[in-house]
Amino acid sequence: MISFELAQRLVEKNIPRLRKKTVKIQNALGYVLAEEIRAPIDLPVDDHAAMDGFCLRSRQTRGARNGKPVLFRVCGDLKAGDTRRRIVKGLETCRIMTGAMLPAGADTVIAKEEAKVRGRYLAVDRLTPRGKYIRYKGEEIKKGGIVLREHSLIHPATIGILAMLGKDKVKVMDRPKVSLTATGNEIVRPGFPRRPGQIYDSNSSLLRSALENMGIRPLTVNRVKDHPHALGRAVETALKKSDILILTGGVSVGKYDYVKDALKKAGVLTIFWNVGQKPGKPLYFGKRGKTLVFGLPGNPASVFTCFYEYVFPAVRLMSGSRHPYLDRETAQMGAEIKADPSKTLFLKGKRALAGMKNTVTPLGRQGSHMISSLQNADCLILIPPSQGIVKKGQKVEVDLLPVRNGA
Repeated sequence: MISFELAQRLVEKNIPRLRKKTVKIQNALGYVLAEEIRAPIDLPVDDHAAMDGFCLRSRQTRGARNGKPVLFRVCGDLKAGDTRRRIVKGLETCRIMTGAMLPAGADTVIAKEEAKVRGRYLAVDRLTPRGKYIRYKGEEIKKGGIVLREHSLIHPATIGILAMLGKDKVKVMDRPKVSLTATGNEIVRPGFPRRPGQIYDSNSSLLRSALENMGIRPLTVNRVKDHPHALGRAVETALKKSDILILTGGVSVGKYDYVKDALKKAGVLTIFWNVGQKPGKPLYFGKRGKTLVFGLPGNPASVFTCFYEYVFPAVRLMSGSRHPYLDRETAQMGAEIKADPSKTLFLKGKRALAGMKNTVTPLGRQGSHMISSLQNADCLILIPPSQGIVKKGQKVEVDLLPVRNGA
């Protein structure tokens, strides 16, 4: 039996080399950038008006004062998208709309709300400083400047930035291909009749939705009986086409726990089996070639915990993330808990703010077969192995779940 910390390090150590691919930006959401993005153009691309108003030469307003305005002849309109380059000379001005390219010679804009128009003339009765209401070419990003770093997560703003740079494709880290296999004679697909002694399979639905929440649609979702030949065929088929194979159930020491034998016969190298943790002690991790194999215990809370502490970071690492693990923070314990002398405890928890202090309280129904309390959980509380008791008010570490649950 190895420690939780060593088990995580072993998973990380065995992550294969990442693959890259090019995708359309509209399909890039949730991927990780596989290239550094430099600006092929200046942003803004030209000097633009930041307000609707009138553009002119600021030096022509030096003598303007109340009661003795300087008159500028209005000589045209400029709209956003106009491509013809205009020139403003001497005491000339143009109406200009927000986003329109500034004409040559103009270096300031008087806002429409501040403008005093007299027929075909604009009356200016005060000095207008240079650069007012102007967005200058390259003021945000100069051509050739770094805009996005490699390994950045692509979110909606990223796609907006790429589009603004004129890019319709981008190189990303490919996501792993994942297959799911639930084992057990007792499991029944939801919606089908259940016989005495059977239970509905929640693990497949849980894992499938957890993966889809990461942007990954499983290649296959299978249910296999506790039969060596059927399990062997399912394992071999999944290994041939998957980067990650996740199995649930059949990894303990029971008479009908065939998963480890099936994996051994398929040529999977065992890296570890049994971790000092609760829930999820009989966790299996191995690999064949570049394919990773996780054998998760059959109890739903164990499946949930092992997925987010081991499979989740493995998927994120294989997807190019530099921050693969659940976010971790400290909080004050809201209840007294007895630690386990040899295992790390993962308790379903709910955080709250009490005054200026973060607190976390273990929820009810902590059994490895119980998942109903996960509806309201927003974190997993980590209790390291100890002979003692974690007292109320004592600081503990919590791993934040990627979906904030509860109403």
